[in-house]
Amino acid sequence: MKITKYIIGLGIMAGTVISLPSCTDLSETVYDQVMSQNYYNTKQDVINAVFRPFEHIYESIVRRHEHEELTGDQLITPTRGTWWYDGGKWEKYHYHQYDDINQEDWTNEWEGMYGGIGQCNLVLDDLSQLNPSKFNLSDSEFDSFKAQLRCMRAYCYLRLLNSYRNCILTTTSDQAVNEQPENRKQVSPQVMFDFIESELRDVCLVALPSKIGQSGNGGQQGQFTKAGAAALLVRLYLNAEKWIGQPKWQECIDMCERITGGEFGYYAIADNWYEPFDWNNEMCNEVILGFPGSYGLTSWHLKNDKRTVYGRALPYGCEKYLKIEGDGSRNPKYALSPSYNNQQPRALFDYELGMVTQKFAKYAGDKRYKQYVNTSNNTREGMFFMEGKIANSSISGGYAKNPDNQYVLYLLDQVGRFEGNAESGYIANPNYQESKLGNGDFNSGLYCVKYPFYPFDGGYFIESDYTEIRLAEIIYSQAECLLRLGQAGEAGKLLNSVRKRNYENFTADIAYQPEGNVVLDLKEMLDEWGREFLAESRRRTDLIRFGRFQDAWWDKKRDADTHYELFPFSQTQLEQNEYLKQNPGYPDIAR
Repeated sequence: MKITKYIIGLGIMAGTVISLPSCTDLSETVYDQVMSQNYYNTKQDVINAVFRPFEHIYESIVRRHEHEELTGDQLITPTRGTWWYDGGKWEKYHYHQYDDINQEDWTNEWEGMYGGIGQCNLVLDDLSQLNPSKFNLSDSEFDSFKAQLRCMRAYCYLRLLNSYRNCILTTTSDQAVNEQPENRKQVSPQVMFDFIESELRDVCLVALPSKIGQSGNGGQQGQFTKAGAAALLVRLYLNAEKWIGQPKWQECIDMCERITGGEFGYYAIADNWYEPFDWNNEMCNEVILGFPGSYGLTSWHLKNDKRTVYGRALPYGCEKYLKIEGDGSRNPKYALSPSYNNQQPRALFDYELGMVTQKFAKYAGDKRYKQYVNTSNNTREGMFFMEGKIANSSISGGYAKNPDNQYVLYLLDQVGRFEGNAESGYIANPNYQESKLGNGDFNSGLYCVKYPFYPFDGGYFIESDYTEIRLAEIIYSQAECLLRLGQAGEAGKLLNSVRKRNYENFTADIAYQPEGNVVLDLKEMLDEWGREFLAESRRRTDLIRFGRFQDAWWDKKRDADTHYELFPFSQTQLEQNEYLKQNPGYPDIAR
């Protein structure tokens, strides 16, 4: 168990005791009164307060995952009989139909990030009134704590800039200041970009600690280091052309080189693709920033409820196969977009985007493109639930069935109402023949298992920390920038340095030029982002940066224009703030 897991846990307790108000209230008035007057008595109190916003942001990852992955071409939430229709919400994500501003799902990211910003501002204001010597803290330690909060605040603003572009900038918890008309108005994307850049470059890269040692983050897991701040700058520069209309390719390359060159500590690509996600990933040198997770405390990314990400990316009936039945049955939300139609015999679709299994099958011997299996209580192989039946370990020769026990499940790289005919490939109900999101059943779609689900009673169940940033992202970002600047050869070498671990034999027919025969262009670069970072909550951003978000893919027509690259503000938000301007292309309210 990591020390930072205990710190975060104490932060949760602190938040519970002091009754945090709604995350939409940037002033955090009640919390402010209690914290300022009574709370700060020991060094541990300061630590708890500093890291309380980190738990809030960790909990928020499900909102980003929905926004990033369900609007993209790789992951889907099909209906499964009467399950997962939810008023058509998941279809609206998939079809890019966000025009109903009474549906507030589009603003979940806004609410979550401003909740985190409000908490950061509150604690920063509190710390500005404290004397560090009272808590046996040096000035540099105190500045580092402040930098943690400013880095997390910049992280939140970066996510807001990505999703909404036109945002409100606030740096105080003072309600009177925040309610001034000029502070309720949105700032331009350029102003927000400059603020994020300045905070990260001029404050966080100075005051945050560097990584210690060469055995992963260890006790530093769950906090920002200099490399974490630098990685956020990489994200900022990589997307600058879309976000502010100014490419920052060279700035991105320069920051990547500072990270990979060891300026901020030792980082290295892991020998195996699964190590950044494994139960002991706090010891993995590829992880730059991770949120501590544990079955005994919090594990927002792996737990089995509606606030999870990967806990609902498993097929129904798999719990006995994985020996995780002690954590309940599975409710499959996230599946892979299908590669095959429902004809007899079936045939591949011809979409350039999506087609996830075919992207992995393109290069022979991919170690990831195998059936997931637990090989012991804490080892695994394979990254997918592939086509076929799911063995039921409690029944000799038995297999998983649908929730009503009507038929044996047979997972297919297709979407349709196959029901008991899935193994033969025939649709059971001809009214649901068409391959579309609303016609699924429990056979429909395959699954990506990025994080391991080890046996419930084996001692390693959902012990993996959530990996927010890893070194592979930095290398891929640098490679993309080099490619855009006409240096495909150097880009290919960088990508090969990561890709070689993914294949049984990394031959010339797999490696990019000049080390192999494969030509690297922008289309292949986007495909490679999709392979390496499948289901890591970034696909929408990548598609937008490559100008492909409006394109057609499975069960989605080409968008009429690009305004769906941003999310709208809800009617409630517009009514509550008379200065808030709706994003272009969406319905507004009468003022």
